[in-house]
Amino acid sequence: MPLLLKKLGTDPAASSTPFVATLVDVTGLLIYFSFAMLFLKGVLL
Repeated sequence: MPLLLKKLGTDPAASSTPFVATLVDVTGLLIYFSFAMLFLKGVLL
């Protein structure tokens, strides 16, 4: 991604921060809902 942003003429350090934050948020939500689904199905009880 930094190479693509550099090619577009933007600062890779400043521009990649929202992408990384979004990736971390989505990953956290997937893990959270996976555990919630397992708990509600009774797997973790």
